[in-house]
Amino acid sequence: MPNLPISGLPSASSLDGTELLPFVQGGVTTQATAQDILNANLPVTSSGITLTGDIVPSTPRGATLGSIDKPFAELYLQSGSISIESDTPGDPSAIISNVSGNLEISVGGMSLVESGSSFTSPTGSFGKLSAGLTENYIWIGDSNNINIETPASSLSTYLTGSLVKSAYGSFYSTQDQTGSADQIQIVTHNVTDFASGVTMVSGSQITFEEAGVYTLISTMQYQETGGGTATITGWLRKNGVDVADSATDLKLRGFGDRDLYAINYFVSVSAGDYVEFCWSSNDVDTKILYIAPRTSPTRPAVPSVITTVNRVG
Repeated sequence: MPNLPISGLPSASSLDGTELLPFVQGGVTTQATAQDILNANLPVTSSGITLTGDIVPSTPRGATLGSIDKPFAELYLQSGSISIESDTPGDPSAIISNVSGNLEISVGGMSLVESGSSFTSPTGSFGKLSAGLTENYIWIGDSNNINIETPASSLSTYLTGSLVKSAYGSFYSTQDQTGSADQIQIVTHNVTDFASGVTMVSGSQITFEEAGVYTLISTMQYQETGGGTATITGWLRKNGVDVADSATDLKLRGFGDRDLYAINYFVSVSAGDYVEFCWSSNDVDTKILYIAPRTSPTRPAVPSVITTVNRVG
């Protein structure tokens, strides 16, 4: 049956592998056993395949797993999210999504399990920190980008700006404050408007719960009721000791003349420190004046002293 067309060859109902069948090779029809033909057409392994052209593998839903230049090097999702199942049956999966340009993990948190591992970023910041530190040590990179094991209790040393615990206070006085001539007087406050991390002790001692740098702004309305000219000096004390170079003078003519004394200090304190405002006058007729609410028109009261405190570092 040499050179017969395929349609003219007899059909075999079953093959055991030894039958001679036509086999086309190199444009020539020859005969070969069924097993030889089967062996010649087995799928070739990947080591025997050379692929050419641009191949970018993709998922069944169309998301590419790389680029033409770097297949598998990057994962591209046009939309949607990545779901990572838990190894523990019944635990929820973690969903990683792009929400307004931010990486969002919907379940659980991020755990760094390798010793010395850390979050690193050349720019940017943590937008929100909550909960607490669950380990006794944290790892902080130094100037050479080497991680240093640091006690969690020392973390405040490395925090600046918005991560520093805020502290503030607003205090004022609704009383006249008088004194003797050429004597040291302590400015008092009888009202705490609001405060956090800062307290008013004994009406005059502004006391700080935590160490830091604070700004103090105080205004006092002085009045000279006598007939002469009064020289008033105001200054700051810290823990009962006068602060060097903190004094300011104010002169008032008599017969009811009054003026606003305003001062701004920056102080560095330790936890538990306190500061006070002091004043003196060379005239017994000097006082810090409180003015009650008035009418025509209706106006609020004028405190004799207003002091605000804010932590800045």
